Amino acid sequence: MRKAVLFFLFAIFATPSFASGAGEEIYAENCASCHGERLRPTGAAPDLKLLGADERAKFDMMVSQGKGQMPAWEGILSDDERNAIWDYIRSRAR
Repeated sequence: MRKAVLFFLFAIFATPSFASGAGEEIYAENCASCHGERLRPTGAAPDLKLLGADERAKFDMMVSQGKGQMPAWEGILSDDERNAIWDYIRSRAR
């Protein structure tokens, strides 16, 4: 029982830091060239830090389907990768 509780606590507290770290890496590989390194906007694309917590559906749609010059990432980024990017963006939101 004690091992199960420890495992559960580890899973709860370890997951967000993993997602944030993974999100930063995935963002750097796929998004930074347009949206700016470390979420510092370049002026070429929207500042993702301005996305509100209630705009997750908008984010998912834009990433999946693309918008304007942004290509569609559906079939390229997995749900887990998209979730990690969202977590990274939200961790640095204004």
